[in-house]
This record gives sequence, C-alpha cells and structure tokens, in this order.
Amino acid sequence: MKIKFVHLESEAFLTDLDYIVMSHAERSVYCTLIFYLTSNNGKCEYKPLALSKLCHCENVEEFEEIWQGISKKFQTRNGVIKHKRVTKELRKAKKFIRHQRKAGLASARKRQQRLNHGSADVTSPVQPTKTKGNVNEKEKKVNTYSSEQSLSSSNSLRALSFNEALISIIKPRNQSDRTCFRNITNWLMAGYAEGRFNNEVFGRVLECAREASAGRKPAAVFMALIKKELGYRPARKAGV
Repeated sequence: MKIKFVHLESEAFLTDLDYIVMSHAERSVYCTLIFYLTSNNGKCEYKPLALSKLCHCENVEEFEEIWQGISKKFQTRNGVIKHKRVTKELRKAKKFIRHQRKAGLASARKRQQRLNHGSADVTSPVQPTKTKGNVNEKEKKVNTYSSEQSLSSSNSLRALSFNEALISIIKPRNQSDRTCFRNITNWLMAGYAEGRFNNEVFGRVLECAREASAGRKPAAVFMALIKKELGYRPARKAGV
C-alpha cells in the first residue's frame, strides 16, 4: 500500500531538544531522511554513499560525520534505518485508508441494495388473467413487454446513480471528462448485463475514483487504475 500523505507536526520538530541543538547540516540530513523514510514505507538501507548523494553532502565522509550526530534519532538494525514516529504515522495512514475503503464499499453495497430493492418492486410482472383455465395470450404479451421496459428503466436508474456518484468524487473539468465517465459507466453496465462483472465492481470503481481524487490529474489517474485493474479499453473512434 503506497502512502502519499502523513501527518508531520512542525511543533514536534521545533520543541524537540535534540533538533534544536542540531547544526544546519544535521537538520538538513535529518529532515531529508525523515522525508525519504515517509515515502519509502518507513525504511531504507544504510548505504553511506547513496545517502550522502541523497542528502547533498559533499562526500561520504561528511555524511558519516553528520550521521554520528543524528543517528540516535533513528533505529538501525541489520543495516536498515527506521524512525519510530515515521513508522507510527505510516501505520495510522494505512489504517485510515483501509477504513475509508471499507466505508466506501459498504456505502456502495447499501446503495446497490436500495437499487435492487427498487428494481424488485418495479419489475414484478403483472399476473396475467385467465379465461376458462387458459392464459390470455394478449395480456401475456403486454405483461412481458411491461416487465422488459421496467428492467430497462431499472438499469438506466442504476447507470444514472453510479455516474452521479462518480462525478461527485472526481469533478469533471471539461466535456471530455464527462464523456469519459459516461463511457466507463456504459462499459460497466454492459459487462454487468453480460455476467462479466458482479455488483461489487461498482463499489471497486468508486474506490479507485477516491484513490485518484487526491492526485493533480484525478481523471487521468482514475482511467489508468480502471485500465490496470479491470482491463478497460476505451472504444477507438473510426478514422475519417
């Protein structure tokens, strides 16, 4: 699980006595290592040459000298560097993401159950009348047509509801984004009707949308996730 955001309290740095007495060079290396651990799942190998370049030290000797002054702020075991606070914040961030995913899936399931319940009420076929023990063929045809129309309306309602949920998570920036989201919705509905997807796919797609919404280009990231996880391929326009 890739963590992109964690809480870093500025006050925790400025009130830490060890940090206060650090030199400018020690603070630079210390903060660089904190940021690197945060973006590298909380650990990195102790390789002085690579770390000296990462921290913009003039040479390995300078890094090792600085490291001697700040190493007590880290845990080093079997050549791997960790930091207690970074590990704690990453654990909290992962827990939060898992909670959000579960909440999103639960919300999607409830929404789908409401849609399914509404479909059951709408699509219940009208019982054909019987005349002298025989089914009235004319009414049977009418009832079948009514049922098909109701199913079509139900699917349209589901597609509309899903598309609205999608654009509430990722705001379309232009008409191209709207068309893209509509095409994905139609693709999912077709796959669902053909039996390639089950109800959970809608929740998973909305989960991907939430993951992408934090990025700088949410629509592009969302498309990449859908292509990777579900094999979505947008229909190509015919050449002119």
